[in-house]
Amino acid sequence: MADYPRKPKVVSEFGQFLYKSQDEIRAVQNEKLRHQVQLLEKYSPYYSKLFQEKGITAADIRTVDDLEKIPLLYKKDYMADPMSFRLVIPADAPVQPHERILWGVHYTTGTTSGVPTPFFSMTHDYFGNLMQLARMDEVGGITADDTVANLFPLTPVPHIGFWKTVDYSIACAAKVCNALTGSGYPPFPIHRPLDYAVEMVVKNRATVLSGIVSFVRRVIMRAEELGKDFSSVRMCFVLGEACPKGMREDMRTRLKNIGAKDPFICSGLGFTEMQGTTLECSEGGGMHLSAPDLHFLEIVDEETGKRLPDGEKGLLTITHVDRRGTCFLRYVVGDITTLSHETCPHCGRNDVRVVMQPIRTMELIKVKGTLINPDILKTEITAIKGIEEYQIVFTKEDLKDPLSLDKLLIRVAAAAGFDQAEMQTNIKTATKRAVEMTPDVVFVDKYDIFDPTKTLKSTRVVDERPPVE
Repeated sequence: MADYPRKPKVVSEFGQFLYKSQDEIRAVQNEKLRHQVQLLEKYSPYYSKLFQEKGITAADIRTVDDLEKIPLLYKKDYMADPMSFRLVIPADAPVQPHERILWGVHYTTGTTSGVPTPFFSMTHDYFGNLMQLARMDEVGGITADDTVANLFPLTPVPHIGFWKTVDYSIACAAKVCNALTGSGYPPFPIHRPLDYAVEMVVKNRATVLSGIVSFVRRVIMRAEELGKDFSSVRMCFVLGEACPKGMREDMRTRLKNIGAKDPFICSGLGFTEMQGTTLECSEGGGMHLSAPDLHFLEIVDEETGKRLPDGEKGLLTITHVDRRGTCFLRYVVGDITTLSHETCPHCGRNDVRVVMQPIRTMELIKVKGTLINPDILKTEITAIKGIEEYQIVFTKEDLKDPLSLDKLLIRVAAAAGFDQAEMQTNIKTATKRAVEMTPDVVFVDKYDIFDPTKTLKSTRVVDERPPVE
């Protein structure tokens, strides 16, 4: 595997900020936070009310350490009244036009109702976001010499995956070609199929494949089936779901089979509330924030809201220290992970890094009275050779009886030429090691698990157990 990437030969002026000392970075965060809280007190409907209720003033929040005075903010609170989190700056306020002009709206998803929630950005926010993305490019080694294949779906609502791939290409002057995959819209049939995405990579000699992990992998698999030339590809920038070591090695091996040389499989944690993503400077080296002068990350104890030290697992929260549209303090992202503020041993930057593969809190599942982290099982399964697709299914011995025993089922699509009996044994052994349960293993066609013509993201974990009343 190539040694990707270290400090770039040329670092932008704003990129140099990430090499400042921890104390210098923290001083900038504190200064910006003080101004941000003053704006929230004046112009945020939600926070002006919250401060009054809690007896807090802007003067009480002088440093990021004072954020513990602020209660945690959960997605349900934001969803209940998203407009109350948008700054309402009057026309005669002494601010730049950039701070009140609406530049764009993105939407968060993952709600139980399926109704997306708007997240507003002003011109000020977008310009800052471009700086953030330009730094991100430097961390990941993406340059003006690259051609980025945007494999994110074109969705019904503006989502950051598709649009921020365009923006991070803009930020470093890279070329970008868009596959326009996704669910079709009959009035305007502009969406393209999987094979178009493959041909787009070939014809444009794309160097970076950017998209959701499972779809990028399926594009690579399809190119391998068709014998296409992917020798131009040097990097996969994959988001949206976990990309464990076995998945990375599978993608790398397949890419090498179609001409790529030591591709860098770069993973990150992206979410709308950050308008971008963390990403790795080297595989497994931790995911850099890139913009500590825009965002402050914390790991907190869910019960107490207290900040936890580096290395301890807890809820990831984000605080905006320099935003003018939708603004949050201590917003719970929905992931359990750990942080490190130590100087990165791989590239020398001093921005905070996410150093544990995040676990979605909604994906922790209780089985037979024990809380299970399916990500551990995913890591074990992806390390087994010959698995093209898989799905973890939590079910019941009798689905008509909610009180019957829990049952674990692994659905698998095996690659041609692999012995299914041996694979079944390996899956059972790996599952027992990961979650102390022995599963039933069922072999199916890969399109029964993930059909990229119908969805752009695989569903790796399914809980079909009926609720117990």
